[in-house]
Amino acid sequence: MQRRTILASAAASGLSFIAFSANAQSAYPSKPVKLLNSSPPGSAFDTIGRAACIEAEKKLGQPIVTDYRSGAGGTPAFVAAKNAAPDGYTLVVLSLSTIRQPIQQDVGYEGVKDFTWIASLAEINFGVVVPAESPFQTWKDLLSFAKANPQKVSYGCPSGLGNSAHLFGSEIAAREKSEWLPVPFRASNDCMTSLLAGQLTFAIDTLISAAPQEKAGKVRILALATAQRSVLWPEVPTTKELGYDLVIESPVGIGGPANMGPQIVQKLQEAFRFASEQPSFIQTLERGALRPWYMSTPDFTRFAERAEREQRALLGRYGYAKKQG
Repeated sequence: MQRRTILASAAASGLSFIAFSANAQSAYPSKPVKLLNSSPPGSAFDTIGRAACIEAEKKLGQPIVTDYRSGAGGTPAFVAAKNAAPDGYTLVVLSLSTIRQPIQQDVGYEGVKDFTWIASLAEINFGVVVPAESPFQTWKDLLSFAKANPQKVSYGCPSGLGNSAHLFGSEIAAREKSEWLPVPFRASNDCMTSLLAGQLTFAIDTLISAAPQEKAGKVRILALATAQRSVLWPEVPTTKELGYDLVIESPVGIGGPANMGPQIVQKLQEAFRFASEQPSFIQTLERGALRPWYMSTPDFTRFAERAEREQRALLGRYGYAKKQG
């Protein structure tokens, strides 16, 4: 009798815990949510994250507070997110950087399996940029010079070597059977400063960084590393149009630790889908030369899995992937 009583009590406790967990998920969120951001204030990641959170808060009924953890390739933010409780109160801005870092070195997390990829929100677009006083008026002009003077060509790579700008430039140079010197920078603002100072032949930089400089007449955009032309610069061709089957796919979205409850993930996905559809969010993206790109949790997860395979192969080809143990 005593054994049956203990078993019955244990079973009841288990049911109570399940009921408590379900109630906790259905009541979510009951307090402010923290968003870890691997980039500093004013960056593209920050612009996307804050604009989306302003709208998502309306659905969640709680504020989303940004906690900036920049530096070291975003590792502090990603490690903190991985180690957080999967209760929905700690989120993180996810991007290709999340995936690349663990392929290149041991950083304390895995890019896909250690996170819940909740929703993609927007894409950071890149372009080939030269100073306004540069003699190169078109990509053809720049390419002709580069072929004739390969040892004199340098290009700026924001976010360092092994990232989108560097690998994109290396792929084009390889197809042109040429070698150009990639110059790494910590961020786009540093890269743009060196470009304007005449220290680089060109830069492959984010359009959110190039847009205000182009508007001020300080730089010229020769090509876009996108699948389609931009409404801001309809006359500027894409690199695909120029004969390169290459684009930089760089979606930015919201995620959290692995093993988040399905009800919580669903609530967050719906809140950020709502945010992605709001005029204020779309207008913020347009001002920053960013493209809306919403992906649901299943789609964002599939993208991350595919990107991990592709980035591992690409980084391995250029010697930037760590050796597998």
